[in-house]
Amino acid sequence: MYLDRVNMKHFVLIVIVLLILSCGDNPAEPAGPDYPTPSVLSVLFMGGWFPPDTSKGTCNDIQLTWTMCPDSTFWKYTLYRSNTPDIESLPDSAEVIYTSFDASDTAYTNTNTSWDTWFYYAVRTYDQDTLGSWSNEASLYIPSRTSFGGPDSLVELVDVGAGPGGICTVPSGDYVYVSCYFDNSVYVLETFDPAVYTSVPVSGGPIGVCAGSQYAYVSCSSSDEVAVIRTSDNTVESTVSVGDSPSGLCITPDGSRVYVCCYGSDEVWCLDASSLAVLDVITVGDGPWDICTLPSGEYAYLTCRLDGTVSVVRVSDNCVVSTLNTASEPVGICSSISGDYVYVCDYSSGEIVPVRTSDNSIQSAISVGNGPIGIAVVPNGNLAYVSCNISNRVYLVDLTIGLMVSYLPVGVRPNGVCSLPSGEYVYVANSSSGSVSVFGYSSLEYR
Repeated sequence: MYLDRVNMKHFVLIVIVLLILSCGDNPAEPAGPDYPTPSVLSVLFMGGWFPPDTSKGTCNDIQLTWTMCPDSTFWKYTLYRSNTPDIESLPDSAEVIYTSFDASDTAYTNTNTSWDTWFYYAVRTYDQDTLGSWSNEASLYIPSRTSFGGPDSLVELVDVGAGPGGICTVPSGDYVYVSCYFDNSVYVLETFDPAVYTSVPVSGGPIGVCAGSQYAYVSCSSSDEVAVIRTSDNTVESTVSVGDSPSGLCITPDGSRVYVCCYGSDEVWCLDASSLAVLDVITVGDGPWDICTLPSGEYAYLTCRLDGTVSVVRVSDNCVVSTLNTASEPVGICSSISGDYVYVCDYSSGEIVPVRTSDNSIQSAISVGNGPIGIAVVPNGNLAYVSCNISNRVYLVDLTIGLMVSYLPVGVRPNGVCSLPSGEYVYVANSSSGSVSVFGYSSLEYR
């Protein structure tokens, strides 16, 4: 009995202590503020080039969605955007781009954003007591415009000399060189202004052109020469004799060699790019027309128009290591950006024939227009531009799916085609209308 009374006293004492501790000095102190339920924010890049409807061009829209606030005390959402992170801590560094007083309104499209830019977003949800809760911060990087698709809108038509055929850019992208066969000139276009900068007299029927950082090389088909133009002042520095009827030519990626197709003598001449010394003369198939090297510089691929083959030349020793029966009339050729494929224009069949370079196997042909003769791949590697000499169009081939997806109208008898190193513009030489078509991205002014 005594022990029970003692235990009861201890129990009462403990209860009193707990009550004192729980009440503190102000037993009427209210609980903290009840903030609204925060949203969860998501962002999605909606941009890119949308073939085959080139009128859509390339957009850079960002779609933002967030979860709905379930609270009956909801007042509004405020959407913030910044180019630097940590909006919650630094809200003054951000801009309010959208406000909604509808709890079910949980989406917004941020249009016409900037290319090559980071964006950070956060939603703040307010209740009727103006208390606000921050969502998570969502970020997104918008790559450069030229990461998607390719130029899809004619921005300028530049008049040049008679019979433009070959066309190329210098590695810096500052100038475009156009060989004009009947005019016996090479026209130089400034890329920041769609106009002729100067013309360089080059006799002997200039037909093909390629360029390094210091020189442009021009094949003169009627004089059997290669002319060398110094790009610093656009004067012809020298010429060198080569085989019969030189046509397509290219410079190796390291800038050390120039390869020249000699259509009439069934040869490819290898020249030292600096001294123009003849390093080698390579016998190939019938009617070598055009040539390109892989980005690695390990191999050169050239088309032989008259016997329907492509020759593969090992650059290290200039040996023909393979001969491929690719097409009925192979003409223009170019490498993919990665070097995994080369693409061959078959003039007779109206097709592009891909060749896988790992094993030199012929892949399924891609139908384009009539008389494909020139081809270039834009630097992002997604699209090839194919000039079709009979159709008077340039066809766009989506290389990611292996299909022709659109076309662009050009002048009469389009021939050579090239892209700026930046991928911002594509140039097409119109051989029978004496002009160059310049294509850029939709709704984009020329620089």
